[in-house]
Amino acid sequence: MTTKDKLEFVHAMGKHSAATLWDCQRILRLAATHQRLATEECNRQFTPVDEQKRIRVRQKIRKIAESFGAQARFSGDPRGATVKIKVPDGYTNDWGKEGICVPTS
Repeated sequence: MTTKDKLEFVHAMGKHSAATLWDCQRILRLAATHQRLATEECNRQFTPVDEQKRIRVRQKIRKIAESFGAQARFSGDPRGATVKIKVPDGYTNDWGKEGICVPTS
């Protein structure tokens, strides 16, 4: 993930939601973990421990997003953004118009 990607994400979140910098930093870190888990799932059999970790990561992201009135969207395909944040004003920066993509690499 480049600094430019991070800054674009933080700027979009600041402009289109009530997310704080701390919220954005936590979401970026958790989304990186979610992306890594999605990649591992494609490469090997997922264990129950892996599934529990993914559930916990998703719950944490949802809780942060809901704290500023947004919703989290998840994808299992590691070739794209596995986490997108749907902000209250409807702004999106992805082709599918699902939300703001959280950069991970």
